[in-house]
Amino acid sequence: MKLVFFLLALICYGGSALYVAAQSNGPGNSDTVKTGAVANASVVSDTRSPSQLFEEADNYVRKKFAALEKQKVPYDAQLRLKIEKEQRDLAVKYAGVLMARNLSGADVYYLGLLYNLGGKADGAFDAMQRFLNENPQAAGEPAQNARAIVVIHEAKRGALAAAEVRLKEYVDNQPQVPDDRYALENWMTVGYFNAKDYRSALPHAQQLWTAAKKAGKDKSPFARDALLNEAMLSLSEIDLKLNQKEQAIAAVQELRALALTFPSGNLYKLALRRLIQIDPAIDLFKNVEDLASAQDAAPDISVLEWIDRQPAKLSDLRGQVVLLDFWATWCGPCRATLPRLEKAYRTYKGQGLVVIGLTNFEGHAQGKSLTRPQELDYLRDFKKRLDLSYGFAVSEQGQNDFRYGVSSIPTTFLLDRRGVVRFVSIGSSDVEADALNKMIKKLIEEPPPEVR
Repeated sequence: MKLVFFLLALICYGGSALYVAAQSNGPGNSDTVKTGAVANASVVSDTRSPSQLFEEADNYVRKKFAALEKQKVPYDAQLRLKIEKEQRDLAVKYAGVLMARNLSGADVYYLGLLYNLGGKADGAFDAMQRFLNENPQAAGEPAQNARAIVVIHEAKRGALAAAEVRLKEYVDNQPQVPDDRYALENWMTVGYFNAKDYRSALPHAQQLWTAAKKAGKDKSPFARDALLNEAMLSLSEIDLKLNQKEQAIAAVQELRALALTFPSGNLYKLALRRLIQIDPAIDLFKNVEDLASAQDAAPDISVLEWIDRQPAKLSDLRGQVVLLDFWATWCGPCRATLPRLEKAYRTYKGQGLVVIGLTNFEGHAQGKSLTRPQELDYLRDFKKRLDLSYGFAVSEQGQNDFRYGVSSIPTTFLLDRRGVVRFVSIGSSDVEADALNKMIKKLIEEPPPEVR
């Protein structure tokens, strides 16, 4: 069971057991359930256990969509919203059923879960606080979930000292879910930040960054990047509030180095953007060769067709410096970089530089629909017209972009002779081109790895 977190807010996915509303309740959305609204004969006579009631409410969305899928009903966003509201209403109804009983022990915990699933933050807080107070020896997942809900509720209303107590209990116990820890540290960071208590916010921002690195391991590349970037933004902003500019820059440089290890062009670009925000005059490429690099080789590329070179896996190119250029014929900045890459290739190919222009089958060019053979002919002609001698690799749309976290083109990855990404170039500026050329020269001059 886990809390699903996004910066400054928690949102609910259908069927998720733990949801804490980030927004305050509006008119007609009180956290207090009126017994008379639910105390009809069928409700009062419901004798199912609290855990059974919660399980039914928690699985409501999943079962509804499974039934719709069986009936081959197409997905509809409005229908999903309707079903999710039904789930919240059902959870609140069952919470009302439990409120009519004399609850104790774990039953109070399930009451809190129902309120939580129903989006009733105050009710969830009251129940979970009661559960913890009445069961001081509570352990395991129920106690941790209860503590998490209490921490977020206290932090939201500015009761940060009380939130610290429950957070320490959470940190000192198990199990811990990285996403939950990320959420809790974020709420504490935001709470202290809003109170302008930046000294108290800093350790939570540091823990937020640590939690982001753990939580990001199980996410898709772009979801991971968003999580890491949000944590780094929080940490660097607090450093700036404390007049610690160098620490803020160091935090972003760590993110930048992390982008090399995945690798992720998207995350690398976000890091560069943040560095410029912190210091518009910063030299982005000073000591760039000293950024920590990955220990593992870059992921292989998926290629359907090769143009003007023999098919090869990246592992086949160990011992050479490899430049992977993500580009497209319709991209003006990409076209501007191609002659520069050709010049670098002609200069260093005899010393081990391999350049591969990575593009995708798109089914069209210059406003015309093309078959794949026609598109290959177009690419060959394009290559000939620009007098490019290095090879092209053509793949399915998006496969390599996803593996390398490419969110814009041109994006270029430079791999050393071990196959490790050492540099990423975003865009087509002269400054980028100069930095790329310097890194090519540096990697060419490095000795080849020892053969084991």
